[in-house]
Amino acid sequence: MKEQTVEIGGMTCGHCLRSVKDALTELEGVTLEEVRIGSARVSYNEAQVNPDKIAEAIRDAGYTVLATH
Repeated sequence: MKEQTVEIGGMTCGHCLRSVKDALTELEGVTLEEVRIGSARVSYNEAQVNPDKIAEAIRDAGYTVLATH
């Protein structure tokens, strides 16, 4: 498992937190470690998902990926 922190733009409230949580937990191979306004920390199985898919799920939920590390 690899760990990644994603900085996310456009998150301002509890609804935003729920939207990002839902988007990330739907991805096969992703374990959500923490979601805060402006960021999410996940662990993921490289055999099942990659950082691009994680970013895509966040964008599909309506938010901007500012940086990953």
